[in-house]
Amino acid sequence: MKFYVESVSKCAQRLGTLSEIDAKPSVSIKTPAVMLHTQGGQIPHITHEVFKLVSRDPQILQIPLAGMHTFKEAMQYYEGTISNFIGSKDSLTCLTLQDPCNITKQGHNSTLKVPIWTKNGKVYYDAKSYMDVVESFKPDIYFLLSDGDTNISSSEKRISKSLSNTVSFYKECLERHRKSQTLANSFVIAPVVGGYKQLAREKFLKSILADVKDVGGFLIDGLHNNGPETEFLEFAEIEPVVKNILNKLPTDKLRVIQGCWNPVNVINLVEMGIDLFDSSYCHILTERSAAMTFAIEPTDQTDTYEINLRDAKYLDDFQPILTGCNCTSCTKYSRAYIHHLLSVHELLGPILVMIHNVYHYLRFFEKIRKCVKSNTLQALQVSITEQFQNHQKTK
Repeated sequence: MKFYVESVSKCAQRLGTLSEIDAKPSVSIKTPAVMLHTQGGQIPHITHEVFKLVSRDPQILQIPLAGMHTFKEAMQYYEGTISNFIGSKDSLTCLTLQDPCNITKQGHNSTLKVPIWTKNGKVYYDAKSYMDVVESFKPDIYFLLSDGDTNISSSEKRISKSLSNTVSFYKECLERHRKSQTLANSFVIAPVVGGYKQLAREKFLKSILADVKDVGGFLIDGLHNNGPETEFLEFAEIEPVVKNILNKLPTDKLRVIQGCWNPVNVINLVEMGIDLFDSSYCHILTERSAAMTFAIEPTDQTDTYEINLRDAKYLDDFQPILTGCNCTSCTKYSRAYIHHLLSVHELLGPILVMIHNVYHYLRFFEKIRKCVKSNTLQALQVSITEQFQNHQKTK
């Protein structure tokens, strides 16, 4: 797999393509793009079969190890890839460590080991055990192991430990990758850690940038501890950190960021040059019974940013979630019916909300790519920001 970028600016919006995928030579992914967040190999509330009602385009599935640890032993005896194992052989897979939807508990990291929280409790991974899993899963893309347990409040001591651990992981994982025939065609993404300390980030980059021959991209890690709080991070806080990192990264490498960023921050990050995100924001919204209704095109018939379908005012509202939306939920069901399903805790309720949210989010990224190509991203940014600010005022 290779990443081709159409422009090579240090810190500016850009278009790119992930292509030349050995197992799927006909597949290419245009960037800026979004990985589909999964838990246990499935998009929350949506089976792979149901997702075909949302889109039939090639997708990248984000596979957090935190949700797949229980399958580790089975995968050691399974000859196929993780995409075959989860029943989505036509999708690309990206193995990550933590689940961006769930808060990563702080203070549990130890020297050269990183914890994940599974259904069976806390499990530690070092570089060897992590790469054992990577080799058995055989993903198309994977993140190197990292100690990203930092945020804006992290101490100098925690950041220093994060750096030393991640540098060691980087060297050991990359050495293992180079020796592995199984992973010869896997696309490697290296983490960049250092919290909100610019000097720490620069120190880390100096430690790894001399040896990036087999690295296809970089993950900007350590900005948050995942979970719903990421949605409300102030862009002004992360902007200088992200900008400094991007100015020092090779321009021909994929740039990735994880987390349930709100649409305003997604556009801001795209404008800075981020190429790949994840769809955990869709899951966060669905868990609070919220549906995206912000206008993507000027012709979209909406005056709300998002709606909470548990609200009693939708009891007899027979409009679709979003007028003009072509997703299955909007073409076949009403707000009132979905409100009823959510109120009585029917499983179909969150399924329909999630179908709409993922459909709308994919459409949002399609619009972003069009705007970058036509140099009109700023107009979309103004529109989405205005809708977001109006929504915040009504809370």
